[in-house]
Amino acid sequence: MNRLLILIFLAFTFFSCKKKEKPIPQVDNYLSVTVQPKFGPDNLFLDSIYTSPEGYKVKFTDLKFYITQLKNGSSTLTDATIFDFRENGLLAFRKIGDPTQFAALQGFIGVDGTLNHLDPSAFPNESPLNISNAGTMHWGWNTGYIFFSIEGKVDTIPDGNNSLDHSFSFHIGTDSYLSDFSFSNLLWQNPSANEFILPFKLDLLSFLQNPSQPIDLKTDFLTHSGAGQEALSEIVVQNFKQAFQPN
Repeated sequence: MNRLLILIFLAFTFFSCKKKEKPIPQVDNYLSVTVQPKFGPDNLFLDSIYTSPEGYKVKFTDLKFYITQLKNGSSTLTDATIFDFRENGLLAFRKIGDPTQFAALQGFIGVDGTLNHLDPSAFPNESPLNISNAGTMHWGWNTGYIFFSIEGKVDTIPDGNNSLDHSFSFHIGTDSYLSDFSFSNLLWQNPSANEFILPFKLDLLSFLQNPSQPIDLKTDFLTHSGAGQEALSEIVVQNFKQAFQPN
């Protein structure tokens, strides 16, 4: 009888202790995608002056672009994000996730057709596609979004005056200029506990001096993806795609 009581007491003690054990808290990992604009080997800064391959003095005043449907197979990293260099610096977005699911990524530069023609005011307030966040990246005169915007000033007369009186503007949109990309063997940096960063770069010198189809800002300075601008629009799209790479 005493032995039975001892066993009951031990069992009660064991289960009481087990019940009081606290579960190990789940710690979230934060994933950030960044983009470093560059001009050749140098980091690029808006409003700073650089020298183009033709010897022109050039400064970039606006750099924005959309990425949508960023995923690895069936695992989605983000449905949509906007990179706005002036407003947000290098950060494209930051969210909770698992970096091991995204050693490869596929997506679109621009807004894919399932989203491009929806009512921009109907997206959730926090969505980068909501009209309040899209701002000038949604065309009022045309249904859809501007996929990427590169603007600036250039001095095409190399006389040392740096007058920068010639504007250039590349606004690419419409479904026909949606550009896809795919990267594999991506390496997430882990600068601190539970923080992971995937860095990309956008080389605007490479964008201008693509060997197969260079852009001369003296003659190739304007496209809004309209009729009659198809040739330059296609060059701008392909050069942008090649200039955007893992860093």
